[in-house]
Amino acid sequence: MIPKQDKDSPPPSADAGSGTVSRALHLLTVLADAGGSVTVKHVADQMRLAPSTAHRLLQLLKKEGFVDTAAESRQYTIGAEFYRVAARVAGTVSPPTIAQPTLEAIANAFDETVVFGLYLPTERSLSFAARADGQQKLKYQIDMHRPLSLVWGASGKAVLAFLPEGQAREILAREGPSPASGLRPPAWEVLSAELAAIRCRGYAVSESEKLLDARGIAAPVFGPGGIVGCVCLTSPKSRMPHASIEAIGQDIAARSLALSRTLGAKLP
Repeated sequence: MIPKQDKDSPPPSADAGSGTVSRALHLLTVLADAGGSVTVKHVADQMRLAPSTAHRLLQLLKKEGFVDTAAESRQYTIGAEFYRVAARVAGTVSPPTIAQPTLEAIANAFDETVVFGLYLPTERSLSFAARADGQQKLKYQIDMHRPLSLVWGASGKAVLAFLPEGQAREILAREGPSPASGLRPPAWEVLSAELAAIRCRGYAVSESEKLLDARGIAAPVFGPGGIVGCVCLTSPKSRMPHASIEAIGQDIAARSLALSRTLGAKLP
């Protein structure tokens, strides 16, 4: 007698074990993204499986402690073992480390220096925490691991644009002149309009604000709790054709969005 298969199950094969592993991992992402308890039907719909298959996977992961049942309901939640493993990973791997492959990919694509700016909430500033370089001989001296302005430069504005307005106003009120040009900070009305444009297009552009004769193109990076930092490409203005800024900005924004999802951000 041939065993009856689930409607959406693939035919049996020598690789059936790896199929179960893949489905189990997918189920864990469904649980993590749900933000609460889920039903068997929700899992089945999200994974496009028959309810019987979804239930079997849930029971398998429950046995290993990665899934638990919600009290007094037929719903499922993240189990203690899943939480333990996730907490260990989160405690040992930092956003700059996770961002490094993205920086290297952008640096290789455009042959320029790319940095990851880490937002420092307590200091209301930014710190460059990771870097990748292209093959260009002329490179800027970039200060790493030092608090930097959120008002000046594409890197700072890519973060500032996604902070609450009250915080942004406070940061502007205590800001000094541009470290490159010496210009005084803009009025809130001017800066607010620029931050709105950054939110609209998904990336920031600046010229000679943090570094003299340099152009920065930066996109925000998010995590589960909101803004985490940014990815910023820096190059001499003369080396980057003005017509290519939009294409570069869109590419960096797309890669930063993918990085945000990797860091656990819940995005549309």
